[in-house]
Amino acid sequence: MVWIPQIPDLVDRLGAPELADALRDPASATVPVALDDPEAGRISGVGVLAAWLAVQDTWRAERKVDIEEVAITFGDGRAVGEWVVHLEGPDGERTGLPVAAAVDPASPLPVRIHHSRRPLLGRHVVRRPMLRPDPRARASDVVGAYKAAVDAGDTAAVVAAFAPDGTFRGPSGDAYRRVGTKELTELYESYFSAGGGIPLKLCTVTEDGTRSAFEYICDRWGDTELPPQPGLTVCARGGDGLIASARVYDDVEAPVE
Repeated sequence: MVWIPQIPDLVDRLGAPELADALRDPASATVPVALDDPEAGRISGVGVLAAWLAVQDTWRAERKVDIEEVAITFGDGRAVGEWVVHLEGPDGERTGLPVAAAVDPASPLPVRIHHSRRPLLGRHVVRRPMLRPDPRARASDVVGAYKAAVDAGDTAAVVAAFAPDGTFRGPSGDAYRRVGTKELTELYESYFSAGGGIPLKLCTVTEDGTRSAFEYICDRWGDTELPPQPGLTVCARGGDGLIASARVYDDVEAPVE
């Protein structure tokens, strides 16, 4: 349940001003508009979207929300935006919620929002997939090697794709950040202790030469079958061509501690 008001600006930059205007003011919509949110699910239609955006305005004010931009990746007629939403929890403490959105004007579902609900609810929530896997989707060079290593459950190959000071941030934010070879090795050994790799089914890949963002469906973790659910990962390359940072946006509950 997090709307990022900057999303219509990305739509504008992708050359779809009518869709951008519809997202800012559904009453003025001249084109069909739809989006998918982790809590609300599929939202379409002028009245439904207008009501949801009004609820979002109230929610942001009540939670004293500040939005920090992390990165924007453009490629293949698509944009992937990343932000941290800083908000006030029920106990009054501030927390940071990582949020990503795939903005894809050519798609029947042009805005797909990704984030975990665990920081908001204290638990994971299974979400239905938004896209179908695309067998043509491929991440390039070191990111493709990283994804293949995750699929295979090969800890050494995963860690080799990262720079020595590379970082991994999980969907729940900085509390789940790991830095450097030792911490990354421990993390992925734990991940793969559930019987093997995590074979992600790619749906889209958006690349700009520095970052690769891929949407996927996860339905297996090691030897554990999971309900099919969507996610998005962004890998940023450093100057040495290795992965400097990987940031994950999903709500998949791992079958490991």
